Amino acid sequence: MHLCFLVDDLPSTYERMRDAGFGFLGRPYTFAAGEVNPADALGTQVAYFNDPDGTNLELIAPRGGFARP
Repeated sequence: MHLCFLVDDLPSTYERMRDAGFGFLGRPYTFAAGEVNPADALGTQVAYFNDPDGTNLELIAPRGGFARP
């Protein structure tokens, strides 16, 4: 389980949060072909981090099938 936060501009949000001291588990990632279902969600960007209690948290900039209408 994890909690996910929708953002419009993931690279910018990631940089601001990193500069503020958030410890991410890695650099932002963009889903590529064969990695995501529905396949039209290609281009969705994610970045993961944990809160002080260890809860898994995610930033997401959804595209295609992951985006809200």
